[in-house]
Amino acid sequence: MEKTKIGVFGLGYVGLPLALEFAKVFPTIGYDISQQRVSEINSGVDRTLEVDSEVLQSISSDSGFKAACNSDDLRECNIYIVTVPTPIDKSNRPDLTPLISASKIIGGILSRGDIVIYESTVYPGATEEDCVPILEAVSGLTFNQDFFCGYSPERINPGDKIHTITKIKKVTSGSTPATADRVDGLYKKNYHSWHS
Repeated sequence: MEKTKIGVFGLGYVGLPLALEFAKVFPTIGYDISQQRVSEINSGVDRTLEVDSEVLQSISSDSGFKAACNSDDLRECNIYIVTVPTPIDKSNRPDLTPLISASKIIGGILSRGDIVIYESTVYPGATEEDCVPILEAVSGLTFNQDFFCGYSPERINPGDKIHTITKIKKVTSGSTPATADRVDGLYKKNYHSWHS
């Protein structure tokens, strides 16, 4: 099996802690569209206060984790995890703009055999109906033949220091049985308390 290298898209209160946990086991790069956010993280500063500066600096230096705002830096990844926000509009409808943008970026660097895992909060069917067609169109690859998708809905409450990312039960699945097993295995390597 090809060596796992993870790219986490969106370095907010969910993405950054998740990326740092994966970086303890796998080579991991975090992607964010904000150059300021990337610079702060690479300097050991998390303005969301989800990650302590000492922890951020320690993991970054020990594992080689880095943040980037150039998608080409993630081209060698084979697992992409999307943790971008999904805000609601004035009519309380989900705004999928960040999710669509992330899917376009990933589609531009997607390779055969890659897995895209969506953690962003979306309504049922959004991944297959809204995201997968974009991944296929931009990459020229075929879903469940050339690339696969996984799911692991985020379950983090911002600022909650008790139910942190390593202490919550995690739900995972995949677009094929083999993908579901691979996604579950990835998360279990990091978080023994997570369940699929």
